[in-house]
Amino acid sequence: MLETKRSGNIASGFFLALLGLLTLWASASIDEGAGGHLHPRAFPMLLGALLLAGGGGLAVSAAAQAPGKPIDWPDARGWKLWLIALGSLVLFVALARPLGFLVCSFVFVAGFIRYFGRYRLPVALAWAMGVAVFIYVVFVRLLDLTLPMGLLDFLP
Repeated sequence: MLETKRSGNIASGFFLALLGLLTLWASASIDEGAGGHLHPRAFPMLLGALLLAGGGGLAVSAAAQAPGKPIDWPDARGWKLWLIALGSLVLFVALARPLGFLVCSFVFVAGFIRYFGRYRLPVALAWAMGVAVFIYVVFVRLLDLTLPMGLLDFLP
């Protein structure tokens, strides 16, 4: 089924769109919050709509393309990279509550850029700090979302 990039994009787009629909459906049942700036379902609904639109667009644009040449599936090294990426994402989710979302985001982004991007450590740390500051400013301060702060619970 997934012999070409086109068929892979169609399948990926379909599943992303399906995930977006499920996110929209699940977020519709979120109750009223404690009276913050945004309704608690606003962010999940936005994320679901973006997944639906992006996945649908990917599937439709790939379906409109001519079939391409066959793709090579990952070799042993490629599967190792896939497993490392999946394991680091599982660790991110598992440690987000005790360590805090910002700390986990910093470590995840720095590690991912350093390992997969093969950039020097200062570059990876600078990007990770930028992502963590962006998450804090936009989601915690501006949108007033409640994220697990963990080790950084002292931040306002």
